[in-house]
Amino acid sequence: MVTLDDRDTATLWRLRRGDADVGTLAETVRCDPSPLQDRLAELADNGLVAAVDGGYRITSDGERVLAASGTGADDDRIDTSPDVEQRIESFALRADREAAVRSAFAVLHYWGDATRGEIIDAVYSEDPAGYETRDEWWGEGVRANEASAGSEDDQRESSGVREYLADLPTVDPPDSPDAPGATWRYEGTPTVAELTDDGRVLLERAVTPFSARFAVERLDLSDDERAAVRAAVDWLVREGESDAEGIADAVFGNYPAGHDSPEKWWASCVEPAFEAIPGVQRADSEEERWRYRQRSIGRTSTDPGAGLPDESLASDEDP
Repeated sequence: MVTLDDRDTATLWRLRRGDADVGTLAETVRCDPSPLQDRLAELADNGLVAAVDGGYRITSDGERVLAASGTGADDDRIDTSPDVEQRIESFALRADREAAVRSAFAVLHYWGDATRGEIIDAVYSEDPAGYETRDEWWGEGVRANEASAGSEDDQRESSGVREYLADLPTVDPPDSPDAPGATWRYEGTPTVAELTDDGRVLLERAVTPFSARFAVERLDLSDDERAAVRAAVDWLVREGESDAEGIADAVFGNYPAGHDSPEKWWASCVEPAFEAIPGVQRADSEEERWRYRQRSIGRTSTDPGAGLPDESLASDEDP
């Protein structure tokens, strides 16, 4: 039996969703069609795939291999191009922090752009990388300052995801990264714009349908309103908790979304959206205070650095 690598597994997972031609599979696993065609012939010789008119399908043996592998998604590396992967590997990070950078890039690659808060919301719960808070994970905590007196290797290892993400090919950091709603951009065609052959959008491993960004995209909002809500969520992720007035003071001026007052902006645009976004919750039912709390799922259940970043929220139950 042939030994499968990450791209073989990703190919089988793609075929599990339906038959596909070599070109489609090559785009999915980020490789050239010619060597993939040769590899598919080997997989077919081993009974894992079978040729069909215009492409390939997965066989029952291929299905059993996936079931026995214990993997439920494509390997992280499938979300990165060779030049991005080479750059990530050049950072010489430990495995969990390398995975966090890779996942942050996958979020950008999927959406085409993302705010700081959206990246943290989508990735930190799954790839905390040993950081105790989301601010440290991003690169704004005390850990990096404490390492400044150490060796160059210590300083580099203590840097957050932000520094490495900004250093990747095809990533365009915002000019004013601390401004609410500032977006990081992917210089290419985002995955969300590339439908699969059966009309569905392909989810990359780091992209979860339970993220704040997915929730915002599903809301019936104008482009300006969506930008305003995204900026408000971004600011709330940064602050952790705030009242309606504080959110409006920080965001309304740059994202009025066609509203002539912060009060109308809040009541008709932002507040209804907040009600529908995972992780965004009322902090006090009698006051207009809101809080952001990180999801506690996935790899966080076994990672000691993945607890809720705010001690005041540590006793809250998961929604």
